[in-house]
Amino acid sequence: MKKLLVFIFLSTGIIPVFAQDSTVTTASEVSMITNRPGTTEASRAVYKKGFQIEAGFEFGEIPDFKGNPDGIQYLFLPNFGFQYGVSENVELRVFAINYATRSIHNGAPSQFAYNLSNLFVGAKINILKANGLIPELALLITQGIPTNPNDVRKKWPTSGVLAWSYALPARLSLSGNFGYINQKEVFERDVTFKHKWTYTLNLGYAIKEDVGVFVEIFGVDEFNDNSTVPVNLDGGVWYRFNPKFQIDCSAGYGLDGGSYYVDAGLSWLLLK
Repeated sequence: MKKLLVFIFLSTGIIPVFAQDSTVTTASEVSMITNRPGTTEASRAVYKKGFQIEAGFEFGEIPDFKGNPDGIQYLFLPNFGFQYGVSENVELRVFAINYATRSIHNGAPSQFAYNLSNLFVGAKINILKANGLIPELALLITQGIPTNPNDVRKKWPTSGVLAWSYALPARLSLSGNFGYINQKEVFERDVTFKHKWTYTLNLGYAIKEDVGVFVEIFGVDEFNDNSTVPVNLDGGVWYRFNPKFQIDCSAGYGLDGGSYYVDAGLSWLLLK
């Protein structure tokens, strides 16, 4: 279940294909900076005084091991995220994920059990603007807070992620994340820690100004567990009805474990 919740938390991002100045605040000059679809976090904070809502539906399966019919299926809905630009370089954010899981035994799934995952709060801070070989760079710090009273194992994951991106010729863009997760868990009087690292690499292409596609590799791995680095692939498409409202869909597959997911959602930017 811990790996599942980490997967939930990380599956919420895409690169900004058209970089914009976060100091811009007039409606005619703004094109939103989204964190979905996909896994890669955007390398820039939401605009100053901008309030952004992101939500979606996701269905996936994580087998016990690759090729095994047994495992876990899950649903996420509405997968809400709220972001607010408090300054030209800082965004505050809150993510709350409602989810349901069910076990699969001998290929037959049980009934879904509905739960509320951790509440995630954090901030994204702009560090560098793109300049030649220097990428656009931002730091994302997030803290998970247990909110499910029925969960006897209280999870307090703390993460730090560096998000970078380059705008390339021919409507292409390249971005990625590298991060660390301190997976703290409290069970009665016992406290355990797991230290994990995360990575993503994302290639985007803008078919038109309002339509784009992407492909991506990503993974989460535990330090010193002597396993190979996990490799997951995903890809998808997004469409913007206007500079402040976007819909998207994506799908992904885990090469090492045989997990998969399909996802669809929306992003909406409001400016004061």
